[in-house]
Amino acid sequence: MSRRRQKRNQLLWADQPGLFDLPSESDAGSANLQALGETAFELPERMRFLSFGSGSSGNCSYIGTPECGLLIDAGVNNKYVTEQLAANGIDIHTIQGILLTHDHSDHVRFAYAILRYNRHMRLYATPKAFNGLLRRHSMSRRIADYHTPIYKEFPFTVGPMTVTAFETSHDGSDNCGFCIEGPGAVFVVATDTGTITARTDYYVRKAQYLMIESDYDADMLRTGPYPQHLKARIASTIGHLDNSDTGRYVASVAAAGLLRRVFLCHLSDKNNTPQTAMGTVCHELESAGIAVCRDAEPTVNETRIHVMALPREKCSQLILLHGEP
Repeated sequence: MSRRRQKRNQLLWADQPGLFDLPSESDAGSANLQALGETAFELPERMRFLSFGSGSSGNCSYIGTPECGLLIDAGVNNKYVTEQLAANGIDIHTIQGILLTHDHSDHVRFAYAILRYNRHMRLYATPKAFNGLLRRHSMSRRIADYHTPIYKEFPFTVGPMTVTAFETSHDGSDNCGFCIEGPGAVFVVATDTGTITARTDYYVRKAQYLMIESDYDADMLRTGPYPQHLKARIASTIGHLDNSDTGRYVASVAAAGLLRRVFLCHLSDKNNTPQTAMGTVCHELESAGIAVCRDAEPTVNETRIHVMALPREKCSQLILLHGEP
């Protein structure tokens, strides 16, 4: 290297601080750097959803954040629920209670067992639904110790979640859907309803994530093994929704552009199949010009509506509710 180039390099680096040099008072005074807070690198809390089983044989699911959660119904074996929570990294002590949609056996069968082994939990049910539970089922009256009365259209908070019960149309003692507003997402449950009530429609149209029943295929019910009186009950306005009705209704809601994911629940084991429910509902959506995603797990930036049928008798994957894309 020539002497001229060496001198030029020396002048270039002369004003640069050394690796171990401490800043002068003048340098420190002009600095605008601020220390990062403890929460600077924390990820935002997100809602999570998990179904332990959804169908005529039993219904139970989980909704919550890492710090606080709720069970929706209690119709699945308490030991299985506990095992699956642990397998998915969910601390059962963060679950504050059970939201009860109504008093039919496939939704309440294991309520007392879950509460008895988890005494920190509450049973959130309307007074009529709770009285129906006591009247219809041979269950310990000690379950009353866990009951917290709730009322339709009166929101209540559980941790970071705001829950509102609303009217559905079924032949239970008192039937509720739930609108659950939490960090980053609005999740709505509309199951066991023979028709879409005005209040159900109001809350479903707020949902980004919707769990809605798609109980039966009309042709399978008509030609199936059930006696005529049971077929009439299922198809009535206080029975259940069939696949076509669910598909057409979801299509009418999806047109507004807010809905991101649809979870089809309460599929009949005699009068429906997951493939039939998915095919019918997706056909109704696509016929209305709505793009559908059938991937097992959509990407965060997916713009199409994702539709999946919840497993009848096994646990789903843990689903992160991302909220707005």
